[in-house]
Amino acid sequence: KPFWLKPFWLKPFKQLVHRLPWPSVCPPTTHGTMAPGSRLLAVAAAVGVGCGAWENLGGLGWQRNSQPPPWKAHTGSLAVTLPSNGRVLLIAGQAGEHGGALFDCFNCTKEVWSFDAADEKWEDLSAVVPWAPRWGHSAVVTSDDTVWMLFGCCEPGMPTVMLRDVWTYNPTKGTPWTLMKTEPPFEGIQATSVAVRGKDELWVCGGWSQSRGTLSQVAVLSLSTLAWEVKSEHGEAPWRHRADHATALSSDGGWLFLFAGQHRDEKTGRWSRLKDTWRVALPAARASDWQQLGDLNAARSSVPVLVLPSGWLLALGGHHVPDDEELKVPQEDIEGMIDHHRKGAFSVYNDVLALDLRPNSGASSFSESVAKHSTWSVVEPNAPWPARDDCAAAVGADGSLLLFGGGTIYGGGGYLHDFWRLPSAAAAYALRAPESSGSSGAERGSEL
Repeated sequence: KPFWLKPFWLKPFKQLVHRLPWPSVCPPTTHGTMAPGSRLLAVAAAVGVGCGAWENLGGLGWQRNSQPPPWKAHTGSLAVTLPSNGRVLLIAGQAGEHGGALFDCFNCTKEVWSFDAADEKWEDLSAVVPWAPRWGHSAVVTSDDTVWMLFGCCEPGMPTVMLRDVWTYNPTKGTPWTLMKTEPPFEGIQATSVAVRGKDELWVCGGWSQSRGTLSQVAVLSLSTLAWEVKSEHGEAPWRHRADHATALSSDGGWLFLFAGQHRDEKTGRWSRLKDTWRVALPAARASDWQQLGDLNAARSSVPVLVLPSGWLLALGGHHVPDDEELKVPQEDIEGMIDHHRKGAFSVYNDVLALDLRPNSGASSFSESVAKHSTWSVVEPNAPWPARDDCAAAVGADGSLLLFGGGTIYGGGGYLHDFWRLPSAAAAYALRAPESSGSSGAERGSEL
């Protein structure tokens, strides 16, 4: 028999795979074709080498993957984690520069990638995507692995028209992307925030309207009936109307938290970034019931939503520009928009903050509960990953943080084509789990 078919070859073969001198590589897809001359690399991928080794780079345990991810570098992607198997989906985004100009809508992507944290492999799911390319969209996942994607910019060939569509997708059940038959009670919007409450509600707050500017409306979508209910109209909530902000729910679904973002003054046209935090009791969500909590350490926009299994909310990255920013050119002016963004002051962050979302958290009264939820703590002032804006991030099934790409140039560009993780984030930041806490304070970090 040829030597490679003899049984004694099996054990040495396994040893050789572990000792290969070249770095591991990420296959183009899990069903990728083998290029000429790539047989040995294909063998390595077949035995699960995955997408590169994890490099420890200091800090509180952050690790960088040694291989660039297989997707095109861009910003504005959203990451969701499937509860049943821990797979992370990376959805859409923007690959152009100078966001805010109408021509940017033609640089959007419709890519969807799946990352299997267990096997550490990527899979390209873009071929079956039926919806239009977009950024400024929203994406969340329910407990049965159904992904809900809403809105964004822009209608194909119509960069002044925001999207109003709502799609679902369940890769675990084999359910393809499906356009839902529902009519939102507002025009097309982008840069809104969406939070899942229980098994039947999506809470939608704020956003950007091409006709009305930044918004403060609050509405809820029933997932069983696809009916919408407006909880408060634009202008009724006490917080400044905004876009590119974030919302999260307490684990018992009793409170909706809103923080960060950017606000456009409807009279002057000036933009400002925000650092305030608010919460409202659900399901009533009356406009008069919003309570202002403590501020973030700095005003910022475009922050991902990360809620740890221990019940803590994390905020990381994002950007800031001076409050005197004024856009003096129309969005149709391509060269004017490019010049505006290139000259504008632009700061990005690489810190990590934490806020306790646990219901009651040992509080003996309602007022004490408000106090315990009012303070952000800086749990990592200078993470080892480069500062970035509008990155994608997710919490893995094992409680790790996963961080994907992002940008460093105002309006898009300067893309970071990297992939980071922080194993056991709650332990790294000493954020106690509910069953072991007598109080809600973070053991690590400075209060703001």
